[in-house]
Amino acid sequence: MDPSILIWLLEEENPEVRLRTLKEYEKLPDDDERVVECKKRLLQSKIYERGLKKLRTDKPWAKYDAILGFAEWGLTQADIGEDIDGEVFALIESTGFKMLCGEPLLLRNLVKLGYAQEEIVKNEIDSVLGLIKEDGGFGCISTNKKINDPRKPHKSCARLTVEYLLLVAELHLRGYRAACEEALKHYFTKRNIFYRTDDMKTPMVDVMLGTFYPPDPIKIGAHQIVYALRVLGCAPESEAMQAGYSVLNQHRLDNGRYVLTASKSVPAFKAGNIGEENKWVTLYAYMARE
Repeated sequence: MDPSILIWLLEEENPEVRLRTLKEYEKLPDDDERVVECKKRLLQSKIYERGLKKLRTDKPWAKYDAILGFAEWGLTQADIGEDIDGEVFALIESTGFKMLCGEPLLLRNLVKLGYAQEEIVKNEIDSVLGLIKEDGGFGCISTNKKINDPRKPHKSCARLTVEYLLLVAELHLRGYRAACEEALKHYFTKRNIFYRTDDMKTPMVDVMLGTFYPPDPIKIGAHQIVYALRVLGCAPESEAMQAGYSVLNQHRLDNGRYVLTASKSVPAFKAGNIGEENKWVTLYAYMARE
């Protein structure tokens, strides 16, 4: 990464990006004074205040978005303190983790926040990872028989499998190697990450070729997918990773920064404007090359 880009990512006006960069790109420990000061600034910021407001509502998807934001910013359960535990366990109790297609991403965010060793979270992770299919992916969970007739064989759902990839990568970062890790990696590498096995020029899901952000249960961009595979040990020089970098490079500007191609109309948190250079996409793109 060019030093000018790192300076841009570390600008104090975006403490959420700065904290994630300090912790996961520069790999500074939590007790480093730059990390401590950045956390303090983030916990006093408007973006954090908005996150807490969402967390404290009685709306499950608002809580979901708050948890996602805190995780993406690099905060932990300990950083947030008493404001989060009750709300997290209330969400788990009211939903049983079953939030349409959003469970794997929720579990990933809980792991990132530091809940991996909570018995209820750990047991759920073990349970859902055991559902991996023979092709290395995870099946559709829809109860609509027109979409997911249990009497008929079905391939894995690419959208859901991307969420599981992020979950398994996060577990790997915390020293836990899931039994399904190699099979899940192979699911993506055998298709050069994004493509149909019967047509290696056609993406499984179009959104995978863009830089959609913040992530959504069924919409996750190339920058997060390629990063997760790099975390899991995929070699940068491999055919699959080179295909990943090629897609990312389509969104790279001459100055080395990357563009945000899409986002939800009401995202989990404000991450930048569509069509403009984006700190989050840029950070992930460079971490994917580490």
